[in-house]
Amino acid sequence: MKKSEIEELKAMFSDGSGFGDPEARRNAELRLQTLLVEKQDKMARQMNILTLVLVVVAVVEATLHTIEIFWK
Repeated sequence: MKKSEIEELKAMFSDGSGFGDPEARRNAELRLQTLLVEKQDKMARQMNILTLVLVVVAVVEATLHTIEIFWK
């Protein structure tokens, strides 16, 4: 989500920016919800990548400790 989209949405829902048409308000709320879901999906992907990296590091660390124990 781009900063300009966030600023545009903030301006849409600021005080004094009334919606003359209920359909316009509904469309703005749907757009907001869509952008929020996209942001959550992006963050979930990033967390999955981080988790995978941490698992790989843990496996390598456990392997190195095992080798260290049996080589003594």
